[in-house]
Amino acid sequence: MLELFSNIRFYILIFSLILSLSLYLLVTNGFLSATLTQTYALAAVTYLYIALLIGPLARVFKNLPLKAHFLKARRAVGVSAFYFASLHYFFAFTQTIGGLNSFLALDNQSRLAVGLGQISFLILLLLAVTSFDYMVERLTFNRWKTLHRLIYLVAFLIVIHALLLGTHFQNIGGLIPKIFLGALIILIFIQIISVYQTISNYKQTL
Repeated sequence: MLELFSNIRFYILIFSLILSLSLYLLVTNGFLSATLTQTYALAAVTYLYIALLIGPLARVFKNLPLKAHFLKARRAVGVSAFYFASLHYFFAFTQTIGGLNSFLALDNQSRLAVGLGQISFLILLLLAVTSFDYMVERLTFNRWKTLHRLIYLVAFLIVIHALLLGTHFQNIGGLIPKIFLGALIILIFIQIISVYQTISNYKQTL
């Protein structure tokens, strides 16, 4: 029990639960103008972005404060991304789309966007259920690492999903698209530096 309370992953998961309840109350009581579908989608994307950013950020900035804690927290951040994606999926299907019959009546572009979202959700589910130490041991670390690189595919599919279906992306000049694009550029830039450093270090060992 004491080990649980000293584990940063525990606190991240608890925070995510409290955040989801808080967002629900804020939206349903009219304090936020966005729908539950939009709110939970934004939360899921934010958590996914943080999960993607932690690794390359830690590799580029070797002396990053609390680096070990950030790396340890990464799995819980990824599980939280899945949790909010689940909430987004539920409210999108039951409220925004309105069930299976309404889904079948969607135009081709919307069905493609929803389909990409469903694929992303299933991959996140796979990553979430294999995010625990027990599964790392069962799969071996190298196989587990290879599997969890699918998070990059998820990120790509979600970008397409958002561009095709996201109401905030109908106006590319809006605030949220600008923040989204800026964050994406930062992530790609740091990832490029990380890959360059890895290649340079590998060449030095030859």
